[in-house]
Amino acid sequence: MFVKSKKGVRIPWYYALILVFLFCEAVFLFAMGENVYVSMHDNLDLHIADYHILSLTDSFFSHRTTLPLLGGISRDYFASELSLYSLLYILLPTCTAYLTGYLLKTVIALVSCILLAKELLGDRFRSLEPVVALTGFAYGILPFYPAFSFAFASLPLAVLLLVRIYRKPKLSDYVLLFLYPLLSYFTFVGFFILCYLLAAILILWAVRLYRRRRKAQEPAVGEGACNKRPLLSLTAALAVLSAGFMVCEYRLFSVMLFDATRTIRDTMAQGSYSPGEILASILETFTKGVFHADAVHTFFVLPVCLVYLLLLNIRYAKARDLRGAWKDPFNRILALILFNCVIYGLYFQENLRGLVETLLPPLKGFQLTRTVFFNPFLWYMAFFVILKRLYDKNKRKAANILALLSIAVILFTGSKYNDLYSTCFNYAYRIVKKQPSNSLTYKEFYSEELFQDIKEDIGYSGEKSVAYGMHPAVLSYSGISALDGCLSYYPQEYKERFRRIIAPALDRVESFRVYYDDWGARAYLFAGVDENVYEPVRHLEISDPNLYIDADALREMGGTYIFSRLPVENAEDLGLTLRGTYTHPDSPYIIYLYQTG
Repeated sequence: MFVKSKKGVRIPWYYALILVFLFCEAVFLFAMGENVYVSMHDNLDLHIADYHILSLTDSFFSHRTTLPLLGGISRDYFASELSLYSLLYILLPTCTAYLTGYLLKTVIALVSCILLAKELLGDRFRSLEPVVALTGFAYGILPFYPAFSFAFASLPLAVLLLVRIYRKPKLSDYVLLFLYPLLSYFTFVGFFILCYLLAAILILWAVRLYRRRRKAQEPAVGEGACNKRPLLSLTAALAVLSAGFMVCEYRLFSVMLFDATRTIRDTMAQGSYSPGEILASILETFTKGVFHADAVHTFFVLPVCLVYLLLLNIRYAKARDLRGAWKDPFNRILALILFNCVIYGLYFQENLRGLVETLLPPLKGFQLTRTVFFNPFLWYMAFFVILKRLYDKNKRKAANILALLSIAVILFTGSKYNDLYSTCFNYAYRIVKKQPSNSLTYKEFYSEELFQDIKEDIGYSGEKSVAYGMHPAVLSYSGISALDGCLSYYPQEYKERFRRIIAPALDRVESFRVYYDDWGARAYLFAGVDENVYEPVRHLEISDPNLYIDADALREMGGTYIFSRLPVENAEDLGLTLRGTYTHPDSPYIIYLYQTG
């Protein structure tokens, strides 16, 4: 079935469907602009604000400079400028860059999956193109962690380049592999790609040695792919890809390897699970995944794969074909998914984690659980194998329906980073309830016009400040120098200094003390009761109207202003002066501005 364009070009129905969706999504999101509902967690409160700060301070390409959050922190702790995702923020306004990235990750995933399928399927690609495109599209619309969505979306491209190098290496493939880190990110997936590649080289080397020893009298028989050429090719690929990451993320490597500054990574407590808890985490990760890399597989792709797994291996068991079961690509993909989940669970075994960190000190605090970030791609690869085999049995219609259902499930699941769903849901809520929901739009979250008005009224000139009742990113986005902030990698010394400010709140609420002392990526002002005072909601309430801080410690660190969404009842006791109360028609906030001196 084809769809004819106005110029008479015949477009296959599945590509027409994808193009229509992408066009409508782009028109809708760009028309909404800053009125979209964007995921907050580790996004609005972190990366988007960071990119905006880099843009405001013109610091993308700067060296030996500090950025105005966490009291002033090195530019090198932030994203590299040698990244295609960073390029969006260099060239475009921040919200436009974010929405462009949100759309582009689908295109990158789709194109990467198609190119990989062409390489692996060869002449079969044309007959399987509908399910290739639909499965690739399903993978592309998964709600990946936005700042690193290109890294997830481009995983098929990394596999493609390595497969081509393994089969028949060309200089152009090595060049593309060197440039691949422009799409990726080392600490999220790059490190693990290198680890898996190294493991593949070692396995091939071991198999080659075994076969040579076993067939010492017949060296040419049975060696197949385990000769020297692929070993050398993949070893060269390992070196090239490593060099690419070091060049593209030179700032990260300089901080990790050549900066002796003790960071919060050295004191993060990862916890230690019991055997039962480890098994539970493995099962949960297998069935539900993790929110930074949500495969949205629980209610459709997972059941389909498990039913097929059962039927497939019943057949192998009846035929007593254990070798066939082991070699079956579907079984191997599911085994790799399970392996990644096991690594995730075992990371929370304290002794094992301690051994790894002792043998490899630079990995202390490094999230080795991120092997599960490969699982979304693996789940949809396994799903594709099922669809391909339905095509092989001439059940094309059933395969196409399954592919379309998987897309529908993703689109209509309110996952954390599904901004399209969130925006549609919240505007539907407005229509039905005739009032906005308690969630905030991009524009409302940052309320930039409100804070610009405040800055103008007080003659703001770079004084250091803190936020209460909202994320410090709100201040940073408007160019206000913040002592507080959210960053998963910053000097331990600053964490300890900032702790003096919030010690009264931490002493009152044990959960906050553990949250800060054992992790500390959010250096925030906390409430004196176990309530989330920085939750980004339209109507913020808290049972205790007092602010629990060491005001003298705040003054010693240069803190001049406290921007609060809540009135502070004990302001006089803390030596704070209410400078003014501010509102704006386009903002849900009421800001109480307190001055410390």
